[in-house]
Amino acid sequence: MSQPRHGVIDNADAIADLFVELTRNAHEITLRFDATPVHYPVSVVSIDRIHAGCLLDVTSLGDIDQLLAEERCFMLHARQEALALRSSPMQVQRTVERAGRLGVYCTLPRQLRFSRQRSYFRAALSEGMEVMVELAAADGRCWRARLCDLSIGGCLLALPAEAAASLPALETRLQVRAHFPNGEVFEASSRLCHLHTDQVTVQLGIGFDIGLAVHERRVWFYVREIERESVRQQRGASATRPLAPSRLFQPAPDESEGPASAS
Repeated sequence: MSQPRHGVIDNADAIADLFVELTRNAHEITLRFDATPVHYPVSVVSIDRIHAGCLLDVTSLGDIDQLLAEERCFMLHARQEALALRSSPMQVQRTVERAGRLGVYCTLPRQLRFSRQRSYFRAALSEGMEVMVELAAADGRCWRARLCDLSIGGCLLALPAEAAASLPALETRLQVRAHFPNGEVFEASSRLCHLHTDQVTVQLGIGFDIGLAVHERRVWFYVREIERESVRQQRGASATRPLAPSRLFQPAPDESEGPASAS
């Protein structure tokens, strides 16, 4: 028997169980305030079944700080693979600030709406956020590209237009290695899903082969850090409460005393 594509969960124990799952598994979780289009990436830290509440972790940003200070209600959105969840309004109870992040204590929702679909939150890199990506095919061919955005499900890459002729066919298996400015490397098996070429660049849509929750959690960390750094750069140094830079986009340690890299 096929599963329903849409539905509503209104049992308090079932809702608490699902929120426990949100603390354990690699869902893409965001919150959105009523009448605002912005989704803010968050994590569910813990659940309080006795008081029907939970603790969320969110990057401290000027606009969300104000919205939370006003104790406005918000909706929680969560996605994992083909399942999407959306909560009824959740009420902020109090916030705790620590190291540029906010702990948000709030009520559990009365309802959760679910739908089975395939969609992922994507964090786009702002101008000046350079992440180099190496692509390798099984036949030994390699390409170097620039990361444009990242989600749990995949990423968008850009190469010079002249590289289009040498690119592999759609659905070709590729190994992806993303090199962040601090020297950290993310590696994943993937496939080429789509490509688009104009006069200047060719854009590649890459789908990751991710099955392990620990792998998904790592990608979600990168998504959150990219979003955080993008917001920090957009706000600029003049912000009244500037964000600390993401560690991923700090210069790599000086390796002048280490072994020389191969040319």
